Amino acid sequence: MRGPLTVASARREMMAAAPRLTPEAIAVGGAAVGRVLAEPVIASVLLPPFPNSAMDGYAVRVSDIPKVPWRLPVAGEMAAGMAPGAVALLPGSCAKVMTGAPLPTGADAVVPYEWTDRGTTEVLIHERPRRNNAVRRAGEDVSPGQQVLAAGHRIRPTDLAPLAASGAAVLQVGRRPRVALLTTGDEIRAAGSDLMPGQIFDTAGPALEGLVAAAGGELSFRGRVGDDPGKVREVLLRAAAMSDVVVTVGGVSLGDHDHVRAIVEELGGLQFWRVAMRPGRPIAFGELAGAVFVGLPGNPVSACVTFILFGAPTLLAMQGSARPEPPTVYAELLEEIAKPEGLETFHRAALRPRPGKLPGVRLTGNQSSGATISLARADCLLVLPARGARVARGAVLEVIPLI
Repeated sequence: MRGPLTVASARREMMAAAPRLTPEAIAVGGAAVGRVLAEPVIASVLLPPFPNSAMDGYAVRVSDIPKVPWRLPVAGEMAAGMAPGAVALLPGSCAKVMTGAPLPTGADAVVPYEWTDRGTTEVLIHERPRRNNAVRRAGEDVSPGQQVLAAGHRIRPTDLAPLAASGAAVLQVGRRPRVALLTTGDEIRAAGSDLMPGQIFDTAGPALEGLVAAAGGELSFRGRVGDDPGKVREVLLRAAAMSDVVVTVGGVSLGDHDHVRAIVEELGGLQFWRVAMRPGRPIAFGELAGAVFVGLPGNPVSACVTFILFGAPTLLAMQGSARPEPPTVYAELLEEIAKPEGLETFHRAALRPRPGKLPGVRLTGNQSSGATISLARADCLLVLPARGARVARGAVLEVIPLI
C-alpha cells in the first residue's frame, strides 16, 4: 500500500475511479434542483417570442413626438395575453400598453406612465423617449438552437426559470447515487438513547445523512454495527448489495478493533487508506463487492471534513458534475496559527466581512477532531498548506464555505 497521498491527488483518484451513473429523465420543476445535467439544454423557442413592453405606459412612434411637452390621442390598448398585431398604431396617436404585452404594430418605443399625466383619451408626455425605450426585442434573451445550460451543470432553483422559458419540459440528468451509510463501534448509540457507561451518541451519522443528501446522494441503507468482525462483514455485504457507494464511519485505522479495512480488502480492495491531512488522516477508498467504498475516520469532525473533501466530490462526479470539487474563496487570516509540518490542515472557522477588503477569517474555537460546537459556529473550513509549522496573521488563504 502506498504512503499518504495529498488531498488533491486523493480526490482526483476517487473522482476518476468512481463510475458514471446512467442518466434518467426528470421534469423541469422543484425536484430537478440539485440534479446534474447529463446533456446540454438547447432552447426550442424564441424568447421573448415577440417585441413587448418592459413597462406600463404608452406605445408611441418617436417621430410623432417632435418636442416635449406634447399631447397625443390615446387610440387603443394592448394588454398581456393579447395576440401580436391585435392593435395597430395610427399615425400621430399612441396606445396604452401593459408590461409584457406585445408592442402595437408601428410603435418603436414605450413612454412609461411616470413620464406622463396618465391620460385616458389624451395623454400629456413630459419626457421624449429614444427609440426602443422600454421595449424588449424578440429573441433578445434566447433563440432556437441556443444552449441554455451545459452538460455537467448542477441545477439551481434560479435555473428553473430560464429552463422553463426556453421550452424545456423534461431533462436528462445523472442518476442519484444510492448510498449506504454505516457507523461502527460498540460504543455508538442512536441520538436520544439512554446511554450506559462508556457509550456515546452517533454524532457523525446524522451529519453525514445531510451531507449525502446535499451532494445529490440517496440513502439506500442506514445502519450501526459494533466491533464484531463477523457482524461487520455481514452488514458490509448487505449494504453493498443495495448501493452504489458504501460509506463507513470508523474501523479503518490501526486499532485492535478496527476491522473494516481488512474486511474490505478481503471482499474487494483498497486503492489507498491514508491522506496527508488533519483532521482525517485515515481515510480509505476502494471497491467493496461491486460498490464504491469510502471509509471515513470515526471522530465526528474528521468524518464530516473528509466527506466534504472526498465523499461529496465522488458522488457529484458519479452524477457527471463538471465541477465536483468543493468551491473555494480567499480570506485574510486574522490570527497566527500553529500546525503540524507536512500536513495540509482544515480548520473550523468563521468569515468576517470587511467592506473594501478581502473577508477576514478566524477560528471558531476548539479544533479537536471530537469537538462539534466549533463546527456549529463555523461557516467555512480554513485550508492551511502542508509546508510550514506556523501560518502568520495577514496570510491570504483558501477557505471552503460550509453551506
